[in-house]
Amino acid sequence: MSVEQVARDFITNMTNVEKTKAVLTPDAMASGGVLPQPMPAMEAFNIVGGLMSGFPDLKFEVEQVTVNGNQATVNTKVSGTNTGTLSLPMPGMPSNMPPTGKKASAKDTFIVTVQGDKVSHFQVDSPPDGGLPVLLSQIGVKPPAM
Repeated sequence: MSVEQVARDFITNMTNVEKTKAVLTPDAMASGGVLPQPMPAMEAFNIVGGLMSGFPDLKFEVEQVTVNGNQATVNTKVSGTNTGTLSLPMPGMPSNMPPTGKKASAKDTFIVTVQGDKVSHFQVDSPPDGGLPVLLSQIGVKPPAM
């Protein structure tokens, strides 16, 4: 499988824990975005789980992929409707926030490093007008300064 296809599949399936686990190397790491420091990728996916509780229809749509060697930069649109209780497992983030019913979407960028047919690292590289802070602001949440 090509680097581009592995990266596309990884981002598209980020809301599916089993598919995500299957494509990660055992020592896969995540960094950037709202993550305070690099951490094991599966630990970082607790944030996606928290987002999914608040946005049950959460989806990651790949808009463009640029490949450079074994890395793919994936420009993505993240969207969903806040119909569930939002609890994000990070200091300063919302905990047990009731649903607003509001739709939200934001651009985001992920830099995915591929080894063979697996993802060994992904870095969130949110644009200034995108990422989790923008998604949350659209439903009335002001995340901590990052």
